[in-house]
Amino acid sequence: MKIFFVLSGEHSTLPKAEVLAALESIGAEFRVLQDFKQVLVLETDKINALHKRVALSHAVCKLFGYCDADVNEIIKLTEESGIKVRGSFAVRVKRIENLSRKISTMELEKNIGKIIKGKAELKAPENLIYGVLTDKFVLGKLLHKIDRSQYEKRKPHQRPYFRPGVMLPRNCRAVVNLTRVKAGQKFLDPFCGTGGFLIEAGLIGAKVYGCDIESEAVEGCEKNLRWCGIKNYKLEVSDARALKHKYKNFFDAIATDPPYGISASTKGLELGELYKSSIASFYEILKPGKCACVISPSKVALDKIAQNAGFEVVEKHLERIHRSLIRKILVIRKV
Repeated sequence: MKIFFVLSGEHSTLPKAEVLAALESIGAEFRVLQDFKQVLVLETDKINALHKRVALSHAVCKLFGYCDADVNEIIKLTEESGIKVRGSFAVRVKRIENLSRKISTMELEKNIGKIIKGKAELKAPENLIYGVLTDKFVLGKLLHKIDRSQYEKRKPHQRPYFRPGVMLPRNCRAVVNLTRVKAGQKFLDPFCGTGGFLIEAGLIGAKVYGCDIESEAVEGCEKNLRWCGIKNYKLEVSDARALKHKYKNFFDAIATDPPYGISASTKGLELGELYKSSIASFYEILKPGKCACVISPSKVALDKIAQNAGFEVVEKHLERIHRSLIRKILVIRKV
């Protein structure tokens, strides 16, 4: 099956990485055919309910084809695709940023609609033919629209327990997906705080474990998990570095964002040492071949620390939070 994802574009590398990691998590065989700006074209044997899992995409579409962003080429592609639909249809063309400004999306929708065999219905179509003006023009049929509104409903300040500076739910979901965790597997956040990662992992069906050195955070995290309807969880007040004594080769995935802000508490431990001792513990408690996603300020030599602990670095992403903080998101695998 040839498909394409319309990516959100809110980060330069994370949306694509999330899709690929999510495909791995469902055991899909796939290969990337094209990587356009905010459009990822793939061939895969399955997508299952992937649209319910990914957060940094807008849509999943069946691929008809792609061509140069030229009106004549687009018309030719549409004609050669021989698109037939059962029931009514509408055509929608999305422009990525300011690409191909000379092409009118409204005119293009009309011209494509004239070629398609079927009944046009603009208000409530049964089928949506989806075109994207990016580096090229990509044409397909909408399979699934990603429901991004669900993440807005559980924004941090709307949950029972709130602390400032935490990740937004859609970003937490992306980080969870980067761990390749599957439904039913054991997922850990050893610095659980308000529970953002645990909530997203729980909502995709993982059994979630969380610990924090502060009892207030653990109590607040539990309130948030219950508020989100998460029932399959275990929380404890514990030092992340001590988990190796209790959970050797136990977890299928780890995602965590240890404290490093000005107001964050590291209990007097130097930041580099906190990461070094924590990641050494992660290596002991993670199952062989499984992944962890660890977040740090870019100034922390996280890659080297992880490699020295025995991990393989799978991928790295950088995100500017503000002038003085660039966040590093590192995916590592226990070998």
